[in-house]
Amino acid sequence: MFSLAAFVLFGLSTSVLSGASLPSVPLRLDDGFWLGDFTVGSQNFSLPIDTGSFAILIEAGKYLSSATAQQTNFSEFIQFNGASQDGSVPAGETVSFVSDDVSFAGTTTHRFLVGNITDGDPLPGDGVAGFSPPSSDFSGGDPNTSSGQGLIETLCKNGDVSPCQFGLTFGTDGNGSLIFGAMDTTQIIGSVTTLPATHTDSWTVANSTADNSPLLVVDGNSLGHIYATFDSGTPNVIGPIEQVRAALDAAGYTILEQKAGFVTLALGTYPCSREPARFGFSFPPSETVHYIDAGANVLNRTEDGSICTANILGTSTVGPGEWSIGQTWFQGRYVQHDLDNNIISFADLA
Repeated sequence: MFSLAAFVLFGLSTSVLSGASLPSVPLRLDDGFWLGDFTVGSQNFSLPIDTGSFAILIEAGKYLSSATAQQTNFSEFIQFNGASQDGSVPAGETVSFVSDDVSFAGTTTHRFLVGNITDGDPLPGDGVAGFSPPSSDFSGGDPNTSSGQGLIETLCKNGDVSPCQFGLTFGTDGNGSLIFGAMDTTQIIGSVTTLPATHTDSWTVANSTADNSPLLVVDGNSLGHIYATFDSGTPNVIGPIEQVRAALDAAGYTILEQKAGFVTLALGTYPCSREPARFGFSFPPSETVHYIDAGANVLNRTEDGSICTANILGTSTVGPGEWSIGQTWFQGRYVQHDLDNNIISFADLA
């Protein structure tokens, strides 16, 4: 999922951690989201691993204050895109932050900022576990405030993860893992694609010129340059409505539009009996096209199994050329996130 608005300042100190090198963490696919196991205070939660957002958030009504918890005076409202299995449903969350212990991958982060959702829409699993790069600084130079706290950033600062990198392996069988540290090359085949990424807020490809920006490709035909963000918490691939309409039309799909308030969505349907179109991306100067795996190409079918829905979705909530490359594209790949050098890289899983 990616956040449309997240502006909040906190006044808490950096967390204190214990533990040595961290093991890899098993992940499982559930209704379009990859879940990992977390402990907050004395409670266990299954949270989607979301590289498109920053914070740890617990769904409304599920968090109970623990003996280690401390209340804060800080709150915010966050709007997410892609909070349902087909990516069509947004979610708005009112969040009150607490300071509590968070355990993940065998280590515990003390006095960590956890978002307790006090009112909001349903989220996958029990909330959200953000793994984006550090949040932008909204403190205005005030030394008593901070832009928030990210778990991976904190693990790195405290020496629990070195180098400051993590990889996501999403298998096509519904099993995956989060691997801390450098890429495990024993798990990949073929070449590794390496891309510069933005320093804050999201894993967005940092293009030096428009001509070397990523390309949207449908069945071998380029439909133009895009701004690409890698977002493991988005269940499909989301783009601007006009460009998605063009891609669905090029694929020969039936285009359906839905309106919900101020949001317009464009979806594509096709007979399940036909060969689905291939949607993918290339990253210049390489001309190789990296397609969504065919096994991840269908988000849902009608009850009789005759009509399928494509896994790219257009929305009026994003700007021209802005694409969120979600978990369907991740499937069958090892995607590496390097916070030390602001690099994202990927290769096919062995």
